[in-house]
Amino acid sequence: MCSKWARKILQWDTEGVFILISAHSTIAASWAIERGLGIELFQQSILYFRPGALWYQEAKALKLIGKNLKGLPLILGVLLWIAPEWLINLFYRLIASNRRREIKECNITYKDSFEDRLIL
Repeated sequence: MCSKWARKILQWDTEGVFILISAHSTIAASWAIERGLGIELFQQSILYFRPGALWYQEAKALKLIGKNLKGLPLILGVLLWIAPEWLINLFYRLIASNRRREIKECNITYKDSFEDRLIL
């Protein structure tokens, strides 16, 4: 599931705004250590971070990501903005808690790197 959504985000990112970083990368581990966070946060949630800015997770992260994806289907963008954050978080956590049952590992490879916008 993660590789499918990572590819979709990069496809919808028609202006090349995002760089996706694997939760299992050394960059993610360093970022977590610098902020005193556990790496589990990366492995259980989606995070949105801009250098020099705050970081956001779950519904807030999804809303900010959706806002910056110019190729995002209109219906998804509208749903992200009209749905309350508690409802988005509920669905997000439900999907996240079941993803390990569906996949053994994230199978994104370097051929999926979208011009170095995906760091494994």
